[in-house]
Amino acid sequence: MNRIALVMHTTSYGADGFVAACSRVGAAVVLASDRCHVLDRSWHWPADSLVIDFADPDAAAAAIAAADSETAPIRAVLPVGGELPAKVAAAAARRLGLAANAPEAMAAAANKLAMRKRLAASPDPDVVQPRFTDIERDADAGSVADAIAAATGVGFPCVVKPLMLSGSRGVMRADDPATLAAALARLSRLLADPAVRRPDPVAADRILIESFVPGPEFAVEGILTRGHLHVVALYDKPDPLDGPTFEETLYVTPSRLRADDQQRIVATAAAGARALGLETGPVHAELRWNDGQPAIIELAARSIGGLCARSLRFADGLSLEDVVVRHALGDAVPARERRASGVMMIPVPARVPSALRAVDGVDDARSVDGVDDVVIATRIGETLTPLPEGSHYTGFIFASGDTAAGVEHALRTAAGRLRFTVAPLVAVTR
Repeated sequence: MNRIALVMHTTSYGADGFVAACSRVGAAVVLASDRCHVLDRSWHWPADSLVIDFADPDAAAAAIAAADSETAPIRAVLPVGGELPAKVAAAAARRLGLAANAPEAMAAAANKLAMRKRLAASPDPDVVQPRFTDIERDADAGSVADAIAAATGVGFPCVVKPLMLSGSRGVMRADDPATLAAALARLSRLLADPAVRRPDPVAADRILIESFVPGPEFAVEGILTRGHLHVVALYDKPDPLDGPTFEETLYVTPSRLRADDQQRIVATAAAGARALGLETGPVHAELRWNDGQPAIIELAARSIGGLCARSLRFADGLSLEDVVVRHALGDAVPARERRASGVMMIPVPARVPSALRAVDGVDDARSVDGVDDVVIATRIGETLTPLPEGSHYTGFIFASGDTAAGVEHALRTAAGRLRFTVAPLVAVTR
């Protein structure tokens, strides 16, 4: 039987969708994850699952490739969310002789500073991005403020970012030296966390600082085939993302931007993918529209994160996971359904780390006209941590309809019917 290897963090949201997509093409699944022995006592993993260490991507890729056999060949290796799984999946695919992006392209897509440098080196005029610099994690905030104001041209307002985290984790806006010092101190504490540092301690010791790009934000979801970008969705992000942190909420497609402006955004995303050297597989790009010019904010060699893929449906009822799996096996990308659709990533209902005690109004939210589903991803009793330290969503609301405006209204109405009860965590002292 043919098999497909899925590379994932143990905490990934989207595994079920990819496992189901593999099943629908008649392929068995090899799960490669960073699970630990403690979880092994509580969860039943398939017998041929692999334990890998993202801190050693070469060894992780080798372990996946070693699972290949003549009687049960691995026909594709796919990431389930996150830049590190994407990097390991591509390396394993290359070891197996499968279509995959080059290591240097994946390294650039997995590291925000490497991405910025590679984009900056592109001669393509469509490749536009913020001004940027990088500093050591423990650099003196006062000297950094002087440097970005006087030497690098980044200036204020600016945005500080970790090099290797996703989902806006650790990303903060600074408007002056005082807020920059506070943001750097906060990000430095996050990057000192052993669990954050372990996968890439070198990247964790540097911080990216880039100019803040004002304007509305958009997301391009696409799939590359021999370097050609097939766009499956251009999402509007109707809520302003101006800081001080950048918690994403609404994604709605099709975009309500003018058609020629949409084409410019797509052209910039495609140019960015070429500049990184990406040639195959899913791409998720985030861009700002500033005074008639799209600028690349992020560009990842993976599909959209969380459960957001559920907001897209394709011909014959296929999901985005179906499309990614089948594309990896050589199929063409099908057309997407013409109905408007969208997702709301439910904001964390707390300003400090808190335990979720109760969720009310879910059935009421599901009853809103146009709402397809409401998924609460956090279990009762689990901790909700807001950005910039947090890494998980409270849940997701999905909607579809005849117009993007109607979808947005349904998502906002449903969100207004949810009620969360939380309890701030109490610090334990000795």
